[in-house]
This record gives sequence, structure tokens and C-alpha cells, in this order.
Amino acid sequence: MPKIIIDQDKCIGCNTCPLLNPDVFEMDTSTYKAKVKAQPTTIDEMTQNAIDSCPVQAISSEN
Repeated sequence: MPKIIIDQDKCIGCNTCPLLNPDVFEMDTSTYKAKVKAQPTTIDEMTQNAIDSCPVQAISSEN
């Protein structure tokens, strides 16, 4: 099962990942940075697109 990891030190809170995949990502209202809402069972196209679209490469996945 894959695991999505967001580097909070790199995240700039641009809101791109939740816009591209709101089922997996959301914004933390206390830090104004992205967080994982729910770990996916697979890295589908929407999730991969959100990972690839991060402007500061703060999102990664482990298998």
C-alpha cells in the first residue's frame, strides 16, 4: 500500500494538491499547509498529478 508524504518544511500552502485531488489532500487550517486527508490504496492519475504539480516538490510517495 502506498504512502503519501508531505514535507511540511517545503510546503508553501499553495492549495494546488487539494484542488487537484480533494479526496486525498486538504489544507490544514492551523498551519495553512497541505496535509493528507486520506491515504490512497493506489496512486491513481489524480493523485500522481497532484504530486507532480507541487511547485516546490513537497509531496512524495513510498511503496
